[in-house]
Amino acid sequence: MDTHHDSHEGGGSFWSAANVFIGLAFGVFALGAGAVLIVGGLGKSFGSKKAPDAAHAPAAAAPAAATPTATAPVAVPSSVKEEGGAAVVTLKPGAANPMSFDVTNFTVKSGQAVKLTFDNDSTTPLQHNWVLGAAGSKDRLIAAANGMMAEMTKWMARGYIPEGPDVLAHTKLLNPKEKETVDFTAPKEKGDYPYLCTFPGHSMIMQGTMKVE
Repeated sequence: MDTHHDSHEGGGSFWSAANVFIGLAFGVFALGAGAVLIVGGLGKSFGSKKAPDAAHAPAAAAPAAATPTATAPVAVPSSVKEEGGAAVVTLKPGAANPMSFDVTNFTVKSGQAVKLTFDNDSTTPLQHNWVLGAAGSKDRLIAAANGMMAEMTKWMARGYIPEGPDVLAHTKLLNPKEKETVDFTAPKEKGDYPYLCTFPGHSMIMQGTMKVE
């Protein structure tokens, strides 16, 4: 897939050094949080199987009448625009959680030209990149990104971009307040294509889906 990068440079050396330590901390946190969720889920599952003693069970209260409530619509950022037949997409880190994308899914047409800008307008001093993967490659890319923790310095020089055919398009590693635009052609095969930040530890949370129709 042909890609073109239009980047804005910044003070990379300071952020690169700082984020080796930040990346390790967030990586350990993300892995630990995942383990806690799994253990908690198992505990609830086994606990729910214990039936109360019928002789000591409290009498069931009469169900209260349901009260209809109005649900406010969730605001979704306008992520895709059409310009000259091309899909123009802008992504940023999430405002509430800078370890997420503000847009977690968008749709393009099969074989359509795509102009995607990732603006690392983060509220925290974190480096991020944007990596588009082949259909079905999300778990492999997450494993590759987390595996970089063993050699942070080596992969930092490569922008923490995994190697191999699973990577279809990507930005460089962006410092806070940097942005980059990547031009590529959407795959002709319809389906769901994952995108992630592959800075070690980020990909377990910072991910989304490009749907090709």
